[in-house]
Amino acid sequence: MDKTLTFTSDFGLADPYVGEVKGVVGACSAGVRIVDITHELEQGALTAASFVLSGACRYFARGTLHLAVIDPGVGTERGVLVIRTKNYAFVGPDNGILFEAANRDGIEELYLLDVRRFTERIAAVFHNVLPVRRILEQGVSGTFHGRDIFAPLAALVLEGMDLDEVAVRVEDCVRTTLPSPKKSEGSVQGEIVYVDRFGNLVTNINEEIVAPGDGIAVLVENEWVNIPLVETYARVPPGSVLALIGSHGMLEISINGGSAARELDAGYATKVLILKGEKTGER
Repeated sequence: MDKTLTFTSDFGLADPYVGEVKGVVGACSAGVRIVDITHELEQGALTAASFVLSGACRYFARGTLHLAVIDPGVGTERGVLVIRTKNYAFVGPDNGILFEAANRDGIEELYLLDVRRFTERIAAVFHNVLPVRRILEQGVSGTFHGRDIFAPLAALVLEGMDLDEVAVRVEDCVRTTLPSPKKSEGSVQGEIVYVDRFGNLVTNINEEIVAPGDGIAVLVENEWVNIPLVETYARVPPGSVLALIGSHGMLEISINGGSAARELDAGYATKVLILKGEKTGER
């Protein structure tokens, strides 16, 4: 059976954390294929994590397990969640980062981990797996649940474990949804929910809201900067600011050959305005 796990985190790649999580999963689930979505999310950025996971998860085969560890509450009483949806399964902290992706695909089952039963189960199932033996001997780290809880839990899911053996079914989970655009007569106001490595500013305004002829403006230092709405980067000269619909169907603010985040000094929660049917002109 093909076993695919995606892994999303804010761990970065300068430290050994991503490798250690993968090491535990691979040791517990032979033949698993691990695909990195990203490990460069801003630390603790739950909204950005939710956006990235909800967009990327749809491009994987049915049956893929999505592991996401953006966990500013590590070591606290926050829950550990497994969600089964129409096409996928999700594992991560119960802090909202899984909800947007899971809800979009159609939530079918929610499970909250029982840590005591989980510990007993991995001790029984993975008793010959060296990394798990080390985790059990040293005890679960209060700062690294990604390696000590989420990794072996993901392996149990990949191996087809009956989740009722290690978790309890629940009716709801923490919900972190992307902020919705605010509509008023003649205009729509949204905001930046993600900034990629190119400095493109991704908004919460989807392509269904934007129409040819609309004016686009972004709020920079309390001033609205007018931006042309185009189809491709090449429609404006190099170094010019533009707005377009990106690969995930959301309105993005960009600069042809440059970084909109840097040049506009804009980022998460920066306001973006659409004037319906009105040209705003260029900066």
